[in-house]
Amino acid sequence: MQKFKTSDEFQIGYESFNSNFGQNVLFIHGNMASSSWWRPSIELLKSGSDTPEKIVYADWRGYGESKGLTDESQINFERYADDYLELIDSMNMKDVNVVGHSTGGLIAMMAILKKPELFKSLTLLDSVGATGLELQLPKEQVLAHFDKMSQDRDYCRMVLAGTIHEVDVNSSTFLALADEAFEADKVVFQGVIKELADNIDITTKMSALELPTLILHGDKDMVLPLEGSETLNSQIAGSKLRVLENHGHSCNMEDPTLFVNEMKAFWN
Repeated sequence: MQKFKTSDEFQIGYESFNSNFGQNVLFIHGNMASSSWWRPSIELLKSGSDTPEKIVYADWRGYGESKGLTDESQINFERYADDYLELIDSMNMKDVNVVGHSTGGLIAMMAILKKPELFKSLTLLDSVGATGLELQLPKEQVLAHFDKMSQDRDYCRMVLAGTIHEVDVNSSTFLALADEAFEADKVVFQGVIKELADNIDITTKMSALELPTLILHGDKDMVLPLEGSETLNSQIAGSKLRVLENHGHSCNMEDPTLFVNEMKAFWN
């Protein structure tokens, strides 16, 4: 993985590939994940020959190859959006199709609101909404759950299995994803949830999101309810909601061919 130094000197891990279909794409992963979640999809999108259009993914601060957070005060989603903007700016990318999964969808929306001129379209996959994370259980109980994830590798694997519908928990691919989640910076386990639950609300800005937008949501999603994507669909002018039958929270891992085909049909 390559490294990109942000304006505040943080090292972000990222990769860039040639595009096989003549468009630029930026992928933004979700919480307790990393760029690894995009690799099956990118295998279907990248080209073996040199092209001016690029496919890029990068790890948030605290995850994958972008670790280095030591305090919860460093967790800031506006800063994460800036990281992605600085990265694509440094690569002179324009007309970017941005794709965000789960909490990555929130970061994608924030990035567009900051610099809409860089982007061509938005795809939201089982995305967190404009008000962040609406907890279904008492906050203390949710934080205790994430604290246990940070300390118990097997528990972390069990929780992550619930984010991928019908996953083979013994597969090398899943075990690698689970281990990568467990090895994230420890401050993110509770810190991200606190930030999402307490400090996020971009509702008043949503009317400024005017890009063509595809919203995908698995009908078997056990992490975020379909109602959240329905709300996003009502907030983003001209958006299209597509419910993916018999899929969960992570179609990008469950059925990358379907996921890529949905996006390509939208981009065309």
